[in-house]
Amino acid sequence: MVGREREQSVLSELVAAAGGQALVLRGDAGVGKSALLDHVDGLAAGEEHRVIRAAGVEAESELPFGGLHQFLYPLLSSIDRLDDGHRKVFDVVFGRGEGSPPSVMPLGIAVLELSSLVASQKPLLLVLDDGGQWFDTSSTEVCGFVGRRLTGSAVNLVVTLRSGLPSGFDTAALPELAVPTLSGAASGQLLDRHHPELDSRIRGLILEAAQGNPLALLELPSYARGNRTGHTPEALFGYAGIPLPQRLQQVYGTRIKALSDEVRAVLLHGALDGVGAGAATGPTGGARYRMTGAHEAVRPGGWAARRTSPVTPAC
Repeated sequence: MVGREREQSVLSELVAAAGGQALVLRGDAGVGKSALLDHVDGLAAGEEHRVIRAAGVEAESELPFGGLHQFLYPLLSSIDRLDDGHRKVFDVVFGRGEGSPPSVMPLGIAVLELSSLVASQKPLLLVLDDGGQWFDTSSTEVCGFVGRRLTGSAVNLVVTLRSGLPSGFDTAALPELAVPTLSGAASGQLLDRHHPELDSRIRGLILEAAQGNPLALLELPSYARGNRTGHTPEALFGYAGIPLPQRLQQVYGTRIKALSDEVRAVLLHGALDGVGAGAATGPTGGARYRMTGAHEAVRPGGWAARRTSPVTPAC
């Protein structure tokens, strides 16, 4: 990574610390939060910690305990080692027994007991990737309860949130680390490392348009090279008053339009996560939900050479 020495240092200290702690990373879309999670994931794995990653899914935002299930499912084999009271709480939450759903406190205490039990054999890192704003309310409340009580354990929790979007974690009172845009020097370094072929004029336009956003620095050069609209680069990047996330939406919208119908259908099924999409049809069958056949969409710059005629995007 480029220009993230401070954030990397904080995450290194978190992994190396003797006691457990929680940390919220908050930043704009495309600023590199997931890259920082990959970094802390690698640090923890290098220290032989067990790492469990979950992701907020908008389709499950109204499903009670759906997010918590992602964290706990890999640990369910250890539930039988808990006492009867804690075991019954999990049985109710995950449909293994009958009863009323537990309140935050008994469930949070049960989660603390389970995670501490697992971490007594190998330190545990729980990572919630970008999408924490879509964690269901029940899961968010439990994660906040647990995150405030990790001191003295071998459990760490790292959550990423997107700036500008409300989340239940906003009131969880967990320590936060802001992930800002890159400095001018770091932006230039990142751009030159991945796109050394740019001439000085285009390079300057991209640096100005990207505003230090790493995702924009990586994506906008391919957009400029693939431009077949007849507009000058100055016109393409001249979005006066339009926020950067909307500019990136136009970049990806153009990229999606240039893809084949088959690939756009794969992306649509992936975006829906199967919800309301019905059974997949065609030669790939159910494999579409596993995002097979989408290499054309993720290949850098691959979209530019596909088609030039406008088509209606599938998603």
